[in-house]
Amino acid sequence: MEYPGHDVVRLHVASTATCGHRRIQERVIGGTSAVENRWPWQVSVHYGGLHICGGSILNEYWILSAAHCFADCAFVPLSHRRLNTKGFDVFVGLIKQNAASSHTQWFEVNKVIIHPAYTVSHPNGGDIAVVQLKSRIEFSDSVLPVCLATPDMNLRNLSCWATGWGVTKPDGQAATMLQEAQFPLISMTLCRLLYGSPYAIHPDMLCAGNIYDAKTVCRGDSGGPLVCESNHVWWQIGVVSWGRGCSYPMYPAVYARVSYFIHWIHSNINQTPQPPQPNPDFSSALGANFGIHIITLVYLSMV
Repeated sequence: MEYPGHDVVRLHVASTATCGHRRIQERVIGGTSAVENRWPWQVSVHYGGLHICGGSILNEYWILSAAHCFADCAFVPLSHRRLNTKGFDVFVGLIKQNAASSHTQWFEVNKVIIHPAYTVSHPNGGDIAVVQLKSRIEFSDSVLPVCLATPDMNLRNLSCWATGWGVTKPDGQAATMLQEAQFPLISMTLCRLLYGSPYAIHPDMLCAGNIYDAKTVCRGDSGGPLVCESNHVWWQIGVVSWGRGCSYPMYPAVYARVSYFIHWIHSNINQTPQPPQPNPDFSSALGANFGIHIITLVYLSMV
């Protein structure tokens, strides 16, 4: 399926990797553990040593996540878009939460920018954030950026997947292994009907979920990507935002609509200077292989 005039979105930071491509191409039925290299843009956000949210890689210095992962967790005032970064860490190339692989990289956060609409329509609207890392991500087969959907992208008949380390059943514990599930997109009209209000779902949101098989994202999946494949390229169309949770799977999950925020994302990333480069001997990325082993992983409810 081709979309005339629809180009791959690239941010203005030099990159050695093309977004939206991965080494693993085979299909795995939803609701199962993800194999390594299958979702190379997946991010795990930690706060105070705890996994709290997901995210996705945009380029060497930036990730995309949900605003509430940072504003609500950091307990800082929302009077400014740039929030306190203390206590946050970011992991890429991670599949198993309690063990690093040779591809795992650990980063400290340099800057968090949340959308200004989040301060107005909190807790639901404008739930998106871009996060700048203190040092550069090293790309590999297991660590790659995702492409971002643009407003002219046709979302019909696409294969879409959500990934994360959230709980796998209402009264269960969070997953240790990265989980994946395939979800159909749900129209705004039907989503508003299911939630019982025409005002529940804003234009900056989209809905996805398998309401017939009772599958949805759950606590701990916040900030993670909803991605769809088109012409062998993977596009992120949504960021896990909110919902009634996996206790009520008849309510689809609600995502921040990436295309709605695309110009804001580009503007903030392209206008923000790169962080001062650390001494390589003290780069957080070099500590990834051992740093994750000393972290006690306790999972928080975010969605």
